[in-house]
Amino acid sequence: MTNRKVLVIGPLNEGALAESYARAFERLGMEVLRFDSEQALMQASRFTGNRILRRAMRSSLWNSVNREASEIVQRVQPALIFAVKCTFFHPETVRQIRKSTSVPFVNYYPDNPYIGIRWDPREASVLRRDLIEVFRQYSMVWMWEKSLTARLQSDGVEARYLPFAVDPELFHPQLDNAPLFCESCRQLHPVVFVGTCTRARQTEIEGIRHPIAIWGNGWPSSWKSSSRHRIHAPVYGSAVARIHESAAISLNVLNKENLAGPNMRTFEVPASGGVMLARYSAAQAEFFPENEAAAYYRSRAEIDTKIEWLLGDDSLRQSIRQNAVQLAAPQTYDQRAAQVLRDAGLAVPASIPESIPRGGQK
Repeated sequence: MTNRKVLVIGPLNEGALAESYARAFERLGMEVLRFDSEQALMQASRFTGNRILRRAMRSSLWNSVNREASEIVQRVQPALIFAVKCTFFHPETVRQIRKSTSVPFVNYYPDNPYIGIRWDPREASVLRRDLIEVFRQYSMVWMWEKSLTARLQSDGVEARYLPFAVDPELFHPQLDNAPLFCESCRQLHPVVFVGTCTRARQTEIEGIRHPIAIWGNGWPSSWKSSSRHRIHAPVYGSAVARIHESAAISLNVLNKENLAGPNMRTFEVPASGGVMLARYSAAQAEFFPENEAAAYYRSRAEIDTKIEWLLGDDSLRQSIRQNAVQLAAPQTYDQRAAQVLRDAGLAVPASIPESIPRGGQK
């Protein structure tokens, strides 16, 4: 394999999925070139700092980034173009790039492509009405959830299932067994949640009686003075892992868009040595079995009971932590990136075994 260049396109900030894949490709022996699409969008106009103007200018901003990405592809001449989400790409751009380069142009889409366009900034949105048509132009699209993969296939998309995973550089036990003491609050935080506010998450969390420490954007300003909610600024990467490892319980509140599947936190909490408490889904339990490597609830009414049960059993929490770390260890983005290369018809320079979930299903 003479050409080992992989062009990774997507947001490349700390903790971003595109950056985790970029590092994984590098560890496999590929030469990775990065195009930060989020930065390119923000630099396309001096008015992009205003969210309202940015939305009004979306069409022209997208056109600008489509041109820039096309120019970079022609200049770099990679063996593989790997986009993460990248809803700004027009179908004709994907078509033209594939025709002019004759190399695989693929996409990993980490959200639900069927939720439609929603204008609430706190809710996920597909941003464009022709997203499925865009998907049809890619060589391949990987999806994190099995039923969504099947639906895309029935809609004429070359789709394959590839779950989220662990970035081992960010999420691993830091071997600090001290309880999570918050310097800003001057108190311990046994139960935590790390993530941006959405309607579903807010509804789920506001019904919990136990105090919850939260790190993330968009949470109600009234919660900042609440005795049950401690709101902190967003944190990323290894700082998130430190919170999960040190807290007694890490909540994983799934959004409706996650269907019955996992999310990125499903892998990040266990990999960090955390005790994950999440709404039950078979997809999560496939990787992290119930009461062995994670705990689950079936309804909002059950959350406080589960919290009390976990807080009251130190040995159970320790057992969950140990099992979770062991089961998360082989589920890395190195494994996922190797699968991307194989599916795209490219050789994997580094020797790496395929990871197999607990149920024995690849």
